[in-house]
Amino acid sequence: MKTFFYGLFSETSQIAQRLIPGKKSDDVRGPVFYDGYLSAIRGNKKLFTHCRIYNSDEIERRLSFKPENTADLIFELYEKEGLAGFRQLNGKFTVVIMEPGRTTIVRDRNGEGRMIYFTKDFFTDSYHGLQDFKDFQASPDLTGITTFLKIGYIPAPGTSLEGVSKIPAGEVLIESADGFRFEKLFGYDEILHAERKEIALKDAIDQYSDLLKKSLKRRIGGSETVGALLSGGYDSGGNIAMIREVHQGTIKTYSIGFKDNPASELPYAKMMADKFGAEHHEYIMDGTEIEFLPDIIDYMGDPFSESGFMLNHSAMKMVSGENLPVTIGGDGNDQYFGAGIRETALHYKMQRTGLKPFSVLFDKLSDNSLFDHDNLSFRIHFQNQKILKVMEPETFGFHDYQLNRMFNMKNIPNHPYLDDIPSRFHSYEELFLQRNYYLHLRHSVNEVIIFKASRLSETFGVNLAFSYIDLDLYNFLQHLPINLRAKGTVKESMKGKGMTKYIHKLLVKPMLPDAVTNRPKQGGFSPLEIFFNNPQRREKIYQYIRNSAFAKSLKSADYLNQFFSQYEALATGKSYWFWYKQVKSNQMLNLLIITLWWDKVIAGKKTGKLSDYLSR
Repeated sequence: MKTFFYGLFSETSQIAQRLIPGKKSDDVRGPVFYDGYLSAIRGNKKLFTHCRIYNSDEIERRLSFKPENTADLIFELYEKEGLAGFRQLNGKFTVVIMEPGRTTIVRDRNGEGRMIYFTKDFFTDSYHGLQDFKDFQASPDLTGITTFLKIGYIPAPGTSLEGVSKIPAGEVLIESADGFRFEKLFGYDEILHAERKEIALKDAIDQYSDLLKKSLKRRIGGSETVGALLSGGYDSGGNIAMIREVHQGTIKTYSIGFKDNPASELPYAKMMADKFGAEHHEYIMDGTEIEFLPDIIDYMGDPFSESGFMLNHSAMKMVSGENLPVTIGGDGNDQYFGAGIRETALHYKMQRTGLKPFSVLFDKLSDNSLFDHDNLSFRIHFQNQKILKVMEPETFGFHDYQLNRMFNMKNIPNHPYLDDIPSRFHSYEELFLQRNYYLHLRHSVNEVIIFKASRLSETFGVNLAFSYIDLDLYNFLQHLPINLRAKGTVKESMKGKGMTKYIHKLLVKPMLPDAVTNRPKQGGFSPLEIFFNNPQRREKIYQYIRNSAFAKSLKSADYLNQFFSQYEALATGKSYWFWYKQVKSNQMLNLLIITLWWDKVIAGKKTGKLSDYLSR
């Protein structure tokens, strides 16, 4: 069902007077206009929510309260426990509470629920809904645009548009006479100071197993048929293995592969589907999926690019025709446990041995065009950055020196997300926890992985549920000793001999085929060059970007021509290192996305598929 929410921060304003006639109904009175949201009213307070709460029964028992609907239950929780009550909600939700002189908007911990965009006057759960307000003019925000071109997304509360903000996952926006402020529902201090009691390995595995089963039961409910996204790894494999332990009905699995890819995970996915008696479905991507890029830009709102988002789009498109009550995804498990322990250990050792200043110096000296070639120098620079900047999102897009040339600016403004990152740690465990919170949870999960999957599943009407990001699992892992989340000493981890997701792998490995558990990890990303493997399409893309409104907005377009020549040589030549080609393809994709976004949002051109844009 199509849902929407439009609201004004002033209780006395009439929203019908602020919306463009013909866009939305003019008979609406009061400060909000919505559909698909539950509501509850208590005196002069109103609560609206779009949600799916998995622990409603538990909250009802704890509050000794029988609600009329979920909105009524959330209202009772808020009335009795205030904002702290939202920390107890296990599921996906966006909640709007309006009372005299105050508006409160809450988003769930990982941002599965609807995104909210806002200005100083109004808010909406639709990025493109901003343009339904009479006095809104879309103007690009340079900090947001350059941040996207750099890391592939724009962290909240920033956006791509001047005067517009968005609410971060796991945070509360409070608007009152004092202005706007954010409050976090889940902060770093509680993770740092969480009590981690010693626990026997077997007991930890048993407790983890029980919680994962409980998470799946909550999401599956009484469904006779369950869908599951299935790659060839431990996370999706763990899902289907544990689903079969709690669900005896039909399981339908869905896997995505890539044409002519020798590292395809499809055979392993098929093995797991067969082992657990699932009805298996596959789709092979061949690069033509780039035709849907303008549609994906509409779905995502702010410019967004990530190596697996085309994969997600293809998966949701495949699943959407099945009308399944629920589809289980394996996203978030890497990040909840703590990923990238090799780089974390190397950074810790580098700091402790006094080598960090040399790494910083090399990074400054190598951050230029001399190190932007498909050779060993680029590889060393790339690896140095992964170790040096372990607290920051990886830059698979453009670097500052490239953006400086493109925009002819002396300094590219840093996005404020960098201001929150701690500069010091006192132990390896503290560095591990810092990285887990600031990078894995706040960025990788909330801003990228769950964001893209949730927005695309919304668009296709798929009830996509993530078993590993259950609130009880989150709390369990935060109180688990680090060595049960990531096995290995600092020295072992530095050498690549550590083991991430330790108790998860010990639990799941005996259940999966040996061929799955004994193979090297491939990673869930798309080889991006497949989207630019057609020479005729590539040339049309070059021309489209050169002649675009975005290119005309640049202070200097010379860099674009140089970049296209460089990419063409790479596309038609022999590659030295896969990740160089992946980075360059990512940069090409970012350029194409920002150009399409500019045409759609700033210039107001709404033409359909990519070929429609390229044929103009």
